Amino acid sequence: MQAVIANALRQRVLVIILGAVLMVGGLFAYRTLNIEAYPDPVPPLVDIITQNPGQSSEEIERYITVPIEIQMAGLPYVQAIRTISLFGLSDVKVQFTYDVSYQQASQMVKKKKKKKKKYSA
Repeated sequence: MQAVIANALRQRVLVIILGAVLMVGGLFAYRTLNIEAYPDPVPPLVDIITQNPGQSSEEIERYITVPIEIQMAGLPYVQAIRTISLFGLSDVKVQFTYDVSYQQASQMVKKKKKKKKKYSA
């Protein structure tokens, strides 16, 4: 260890130049760092809200909520699906793992919803 310190003291100009290069490189890396590089503490959650006035909560559950829930269960990276059916309202929350971003999760749900089959009563 003393030999390293002795060499650094003997070659002061080289140590100062290396320190300056390291500082410039660090400043450049800091300025080009994307804000998304910081982890998001909440996993992506996509909320699907469907309104159909005039239907009871049982009908909403049978004809709207359950088919959407079955469709979303086939998506990759789905961690949990939570649903609630009220009078004239269906709310399906699809929670994804940290492996996908919010944009990717939203896009997957939109693509899956476009492929929705017609369910008859």
